[in-house]
Amino acid sequence: MLSRDDLSQLIQAVDGQKVHQIKCGDHRFIDITIVQTEGRFFIRQYKFSKRSWYEAFTRNVAIEGKSNGVMKVGALEVSINGKIPDDLDAINPKVNQAYRKLLGLIYPLMRLTFDRKKHEETTLELVPVFDN
Repeated sequence: MLSRDDLSQLIQAVDGQKVHQIKCGDHRFIDITIVQTEGRFFIRQYKFSKRSWYEAFTRNVAIEGKSNGVMKVGALEVSINGKIPDDLDAINPKVNQAYRKLLGLIYPLMRLTFDRKKHEETTLELVPVFDN
């Protein structure tokens, strides 16, 4: 598990790469782009199948203080609680900005190819589960 002292290392690792990995439960790791804003970590769905990572996380809600998944950033593997942010509407503009910062000109072009509203509605927060 991650200690609170490791959080800055995790932020740097996420900011320094464009491709990361996540998994929920016993499922395999999949490649995805994680962004961070204000020390919080987010992912978004681009394909909307019923058997997606988004569905896996939202159906397997973690008990307080427990994890329902793992994020892998370089050599770091961090237990996480993947959940819909409580402040989804307020955080979405900041998440958009974080994607633009990380992906540059590619992000606005990508957004032309999918339903923006649906894309933003599937913003999922990856909350690190810390050692006590």
